[in-house]
Amino acid sequence: MHDLAKTWMGILHLSYPSPWQKGHAMKMVPLLALIVLLCACAEAPPLGPPPSRPEADWKVPDRELYQLEVWKVRGRLAVQAGDKGWTASLHWDQDKDDFRIRLIAPLGQGTYELTGDKDNVTMVTADNRILHAQDPGQLLLANLGWEVRLSGLTYWIRGLPEPGVDAGQVVFNDEGRITDMQQAGWRVSILRYVKAGNLLLPGKLFMQNDRFTLRLVVQDWETPP
Repeated sequence: MHDLAKTWMGILHLSYPSPWQKGHAMKMVPLLALIVLLCACAEAPPLGPPPSRPEADWKVPDRELYQLEVWKVRGRLAVQAGDKGWTASLHWDQDKDDFRIRLIAPLGQGTYELTGDKDNVTMVTADNRILHAQDPGQLLLANLGWEVRLSGLTYWIRGLPEPGVDAGQVVFNDEGRITDMQQAGWRVSILRYVKAGNLLLPGKLFMQNDRFTLRLVVQDWETPP
């Protein structure tokens, strides 16, 4: 209960990192966004290390999940960075290596758009600046004050570990789906799976490293027929 009270206090005093929008006073996040953030926090798993399983217990993920390279995701993202918080609507369109991600902040506070592929990324900021980099995390950190490993998230959002990167403490549910793992310095917990066509895909994710906590609620999955 103490942690929940601290969460409420943190939410009620949300402020964007200084690069978010210079010269604009902070506006209160809408009540619905607060409820989403609070509920996501309440359902987040404990922050201690998850139980590990021997490598022999690993179950091979559905090949279809790795073959899923085209999708559209609509959802809500909440980010906590120390005593600062941020929420946005997420629109993510993926077409093999090409992606377009829109982060739409509440109350007309602007949209950030990332487009690119595995080699280069472009950001259009809320004040229409156009920025280029090879690493999307670099652009997110410089302009929003937080970052995520997008190369990993591209797989985590499908319920998969990122190939070629060591993953540890992997936990599966009774259906053989990953519910918890450690990878590239991130703890990734998949709190819910939803049906999307013929696939089971994550509907709620919790991601945390030593600096940032992200909670993603997927409201809609679109996959090829």
